[in-house]
Amino acid sequence: MRLNFQNFRLMILLAVLAMGCSHNTPSAIPEEWKASGEIRIYEVFGMDCPGCHGGLENQLTALDGVDGAKADWVQKQVTVWVSQGNLIGDEDIHEAIKRANFTPGDRIK
Repeated sequence: MRLNFQNFRLMILLAVLAMGCSHNTPSAIPEEWKASGEIRIYEVFGMDCPGCHGGLENQLTALDGVDGAKADWVQKQVTVWVSQGNLIGDEDIHEAIKRANFTPGDRIK
């Protein structure tokens, strides 16, 4: 196969799509999250690439009482693991989402 510009563009497009298919999904919740604590899922708007989720996850895990966070830019959601017995409110989660420069939506679960 001769590598011309059109074939090169197609290869780049396929690579980008493959990266997008490896996103985190709510079904990818770690087992230790399921064992204890509370799992919450929130809508998040403004994530439009695979690199967006890191800053959001960092903002959320910096909150006292949040043991983990997994963002999914494709589904426009973030899954948050709140430690058992913690009283962190949805307002705190929404503020952390805003600090990460995204727009919080509704709590799904």
